[in-house]
Amino acid sequence: MSGKSSRRRTSLVEMTVVKVTPYLRPEKPLLWLSEKDADAPRLLPIAIGEFEAAAIQMQLGRERPLRPISYDLFASIFERLDVPVRRVFIHSVEEQTFHSVIVVENDSRLCEVDCRPSDGVALVLRTGAPIFVAGDLLDQAGVVTAPGVDVEEAINAFYELEPQIATSSTGAPSTGTPAPAVESGEVETPVEPENDLNRLQGELERAVICEEYEEAAQLRDEIARLRDVSE
Repeated sequence: MSGKSSRRRTSLVEMTVVKVTPYLRPEKPLLWLSEKDADAPRLLPIAIGEFEAAAIQMQLGRERPLRPISYDLFASIFERLDVPVRRVFIHSVEEQTFHSVIVVENDSRLCEVDCRPSDGVALVLRTGAPIFVAGDLLDQAGVVTAPGVDVEEAINAFYELEPQIATSSTGAPSTGTPAPAVESGEVETPVEPENDLNRLQGELERAVICEEYEEAAQLRDEIARLRDVSE
């Protein structure tokens, strides 16, 4: 944990979480953030991991796991230690990888903790703290919505461009809409999804996260059965 950074912040744009959706194939989720209180909000898609996506989706859906998962635990620890979480700040993207920090208050000092955007978002959804993105980052990586077009329509339009995004040699389609950056820096070649198997795999990982082991065992057996049939 470090003291307040001297990083120049020309503008901070508050964002809200819209949804988590698949991208290219079901087990590759996108986190969608939307500019808050804007007539034509800009969107920021971020490719994240399955576990983080499940944790975010659980909180959006107000689902309660049988036992606290990691983000619930950290939120409780910060609360018990009287260390308020003030915000998550997604400040830059380098080599197709987003960088962000969690800002907490400790002894009247603001401190920054380096984190992945998905971890930061999953945590602040549980603490009620806001999400901010640097204005220049949003200009660089955001998806612009046209006046009168709502967020869902803009997301659907983005997915209509998915083949161009997937096959573009530059990482972005010719229309100017940027392909989403990722958290790990890895760029994977898209493959044709096996819908049932991928869906069950996602449900299995969510069940493990929630420590619903009986359901996880049933899903594991169904996955094994489907793999045997396909071979």
